[in-house]
Amino acid sequence: MTPKKIALLTDSSADLRWDQARENNIFFVPLRILCEDGEYLDGVNLTHKQFYEKMIETQVLPTTSQPSPYAFETAIRKIHEQGDIALIITISSKLSGTWQSANIAAAETGGEVYIVDSLNVAVGEKAIVEYALRMKDAGTDIHTIVDTLNREKENLRVIALLDTLEYLQKGGRISKKCRDCL
Repeated sequence: MTPKKIALLTDSSADLRWDQARENNIFFVPLRILCEDGEYLDGVNLTHKQFYEKMIETQVLPTTSQPSPYAFETAIRKIHEQGDIALIITISSKLSGTWQSANIAAAETGGEVYIVDSLNVAVGEKAIVEYALRMKDAGTDIHTIVDTLNREKENLRVIALLDTLEYLQKGGRISKKCRDCL
């Protein structure tokens, strides 16, 4: 019996380009972005450039919302229809309910689904997805991939430099007092 193939599924916060994902058969579930002028799906009908333009042009900052369990369930079912195992890598559960949505969907679909909380976002999450892709392409089995990702994600450190603290303050991540003292 031929072992099942592994299909990667991640959310749009992994900072992967859509063409890169398609080339590597990576499934995406977009986060929702709520703006003054409506709701968008990250990377589907709102590019990163457009998002940053909205941040600059608007008085009310855009907010994000986790994908629904249904969005994950739909993607998982497509993976299972191909006869593949689903390996889901999500944005940090400390930052979003995306990991929880993935778990709810996995319970609904049955079948083989493995979920890794990246404990990261953006470039950090992308690094974990790319590591999983390399292991998958090398023929590593699903259990070894999951165990390795869960172990190695603890060693990943992302450092970010910000041009301004304005958006952290507007978004409530830091106080105005803190912003002014830095």
